Amino acid sequence: MDSSLHKHYHDEEFDPRGFIDTYFYPGNNDMFEELVEYPITKLFKTFSSGRVRGETLLDVSVGPTAFHLLTACDFFKEINVIEFTDVNIREFEMWKNKEPGAADWSHAAKIVCDLEGKSEEWQGKEDKARRAVNRVVKCDFTKDNPLEPVVLPQMDCLLCMFVLQAVSKDHQAFCSNLKKLASMLKTGGHMLLLGTYKKSYYMVGEHKFFCLSHDEDLIREAVCDAGFIIEDLESMRTKKTSNLTDYEHVMFLIGRKEREGK
Repeated sequence: MDSSLHKHYHDEEFDPRGFIDTYFYPGNNDMFEELVEYPITKLFKTFSSGRVRGETLLDVSVGPTAFHLLTACDFFKEINVIEFTDVNIREFEMWKNKEPGAADWSHAAKIVCDLEGKSEEWQGKEDKARRAVNRVVKCDFTKDNPLEPVVLPQMDCLLCMFVLQAVSKDHQAFCSNLKKLASMLKTGGHMLLLGTYKKSYYMVGEHKFFCLSHDEDLIREAVCDAGFIIEDLESMRTKKTSNLTDYEHVMFLIGRKEREGK
């Protein structure tokens, strides 16, 4: 199928609960280890090592997901969340406000608490993450200030998970969008970037959505141009095959902001 015919993250056909149920719940596909357990483990090890620290974190992740915040909430007092569509904002706020029918991330809470050696405390983990979320802001990369009219102070840490590939139409847009996110981070602050290599699509229900395919070279170039020094970059080759998506690797990067982007 011609990728120009794929739908996009902003399309009305994007079903946030269908997206969560398909990719982030155990037993629904064979990629749970790579898309949930791997990110949680990498974030936990990074935060608990003390190499990335601060008071404030800006989360820019794909869909109304919250499982990665269950680790971040133990290390940052304030979390601000960016989203791109009203339907995803609404779904995330249902979880934050504990509304009936909201997504249940208890399976992720148990993973986090097991890593912490506090398995019996999992029931309170989601509530702690909810309390840490300060606000949810809509983002539009077509604007010079993507958060307009909101102005946020620069953050200590930027957490970006799986989203830039979904909202960037080409490599030039990817680099431009990354620079806009980097401008929201303090100089000396860290960016934690999770993504995939060689991924061109993902399915949500019957709809095929576009994803920008790239590799390690493009990531390195974009991150350095955005003003970061790469402190760590690793990737894990997928062990699974699925008709839901076609990525070849999951990647994790730690970058420290040295300057504003070129």
